[in-house]
Amino acid sequence: MSIIFDTETVIKAGRDAAWIAKHGTREEKSGKFLPPPGWTGHLVTAADVAPKPAKKGRAA
Repeated sequence: MSIIFDTETVIKAGRDAAWIAKHGTREEKSGKFLPPPGWTGHLVTAADVAPKPAKKGRAA
């Protein structure tokens, strides 16, 4: 019985996928990433993920 994937390969692939998910691909970082034709969804921008200002509450 042969082993198709060894543990080092699987761990490296997981790390690479996590890095791409966090930092984005080369195309996404360049700002030239275009959605597929006919896509009518919402493009997420930096303004969408900016932290919201704190609400003023009652003083304790």
